[in-house]
Amino acid sequence: MSAFALPHVLSHAYIVAGGTAAGRTELVTRLAQAYVCPVGPPPCLHCRHCEKAVGGIHPDVSVVSPAGGKREITVEQARALRADSYIRPNEAGRKVYIIDPADSLNVPAQNVLLKVVEEGPAYAAFLLPTARPGALLETLRSRCETLALPGEAEEPEAALAARAAELARLLREGDEAALAAWCVEQELARPTGQEVLDLFQCTETALAAGLAKDPKRFAPLLERLRSFRELRPYNVGAGHLLGALVAGGDR
Repeated sequence: MSAFALPHVLSHAYIVAGGTAAGRTELVTRLAQAYVCPVGPPPCLHCRHCEKAVGGIHPDVSVVSPAGGKREITVEQARALRADSYIRPNEAGRKVYIIDPADSLNVPAQNVLLKVVEEGPAYAAFLLPTARPGALLETLRSRCETLALPGEAEEPEAALAARAAELARLLREGDEAALAAWCVEQELARPTGQEVLDLFQCTETALAAGLAKDPKRFAPLLERLRSFRELRPYNVGAGHLLGALVAGGDR
């Protein structure tokens, strides 16, 4: 991690993207140390705060991840984080929340997190490691600084965002024949079921921005996509998912 210099003035929130999962974890750990270290940033790496942070036992460093074998961080978890953030730190000058992986936040949880990132106490800091920053709402991304590690897979991320934007457009327009043709085209590329579910999640993000402007139009579309969330733990085929998406418009 010596190749990546930590900022000397820390922001209150960072998206840590790119690189490998191990690389993101290492950078996030160094940032957490920097927040709680009485000397840093950069962290001294030797004080009791730094040692506790790297050991995963610092009372002011919390990790929020999907619970109970689930694939999503839920709105209930985000609300618990928000409530906890208003309790002052136990030992350090800052409280640090690591949301890992950040792309597992569902859209309602992102909206709850957005509020606390934007309006939370000054001592609260948020670290969002993710391989898929495009899965985060633009409103959330805009309130964080991004630290991009070398090796970020920009093309796959851009391709996923482009397909999500196209699917969002088809759903908004309501042309079921065009949607069916698009789904057939996607199936010919032989994606896995989990890749299709990732696409649906990214499309939720693309549609969510319109919810406040036109809830009657966008809420049913979002609900149509959210109905697939419960299938993540199962090995559902891509064809079944894409077919169910088309059939959902007839209900």
